[in-house]
Amino acid sequence: MKLSFNSTAQDDVNLVHATHLIQDSTEVASFLKNSGFKIIELAEVSDGGNIHCYQISLNGGYISFKKRNNLAIPEVGDSALTGFGLGTKDIESTQGRLTLHGFHPLSIEERKLLFPLAKKERREIACKVFKLKEGDIFEGEVEFIDVSNSTKPSTKSAHNNALSHFHAIILHTNKPEETIARYCWLTDQSSPRRIFGSSWQVGLDQQKIIVCSEEDVERIFPSVDVSNLPSILGYALLTESLSKTKDCFSHNELITQSLNQGSFLVKLPEFISGNLIIGTSAADFPWNGDFN
Repeated sequence: MKLSFNSTAQDDVNLVHATHLIQDSTEVASFLKNSGFKIIELAEVSDGGNIHCYQISLNGGYISFKKRNNLAIPEVGDSALTGFGLGTKDIESTQGRLTLHGFHPLSIEERKLLFPLAKKERREIACKVFKLKEGDIFEGEVEFIDVSNSTKPSTKSAHNNALSHFHAIILHTNKPEETIARYCWLTDQSSPRRIFGSSWQVGLDQQKIIVCSEEDVERIFPSVDVSNLPSILGYALLTESLSKTKDCFSHNELITQSLNQGSFLVKLPEFISGNLIIGTSAADFPWNGDFN
């Protein structure tokens, strides 16, 4: 597949985060700590209100866990993997490009992240964000984040389980060609790669958006309930040590399932929702084989 549009060098889009909505933040925090993660507690403040969050930092990216009590989203259950964020260094240009391509980006707003410090002090980070109108994207909520002032991340893991980088977001759909075309326009990438029989991937520098068809889902997520269509099935993380990650997860009674090429699958508990695929490099993941 080759889409006929000109990619703009200044609109360099990358994966920033995945978002879980959760019901019991205490239970989630305990689970994450017992799985070897160092978590950050913060408040996210925007026009939509004040949301209590936990974050797992992943060297320039992160996984966010937002308290669902503050969010009125009737389409999902108590806990769900509901969305992801894309970074851009020119948020106004990205917003304009998406409008020209037929999307409906909402107004840019300022978001403040408030991190508690000692002695009742707090650190504040501000960034610009915009979301897409409901109906532009069907798999989950997508937001764009201004990363023009981001500092260069460390290359080392901050976690006891050795997990270090956010590598891919994995989507599930019964319309793979229509879906991958939408994400190519969304990310300003014109040449997706076919994987398996009828699935696709689009590359964002060293990261991926995987669009998995109904027919191919067992090749990525064997023995996992994938009844929801369309949806975000999970995401892929890189680790510095498979054995250390497995040891931390086993200590917390998580079941790991080995996949081809050296990666392994973890189904997260229902109070978090979603699935992880973990490998030491991009070559470990099921979608990076030779499908020609």
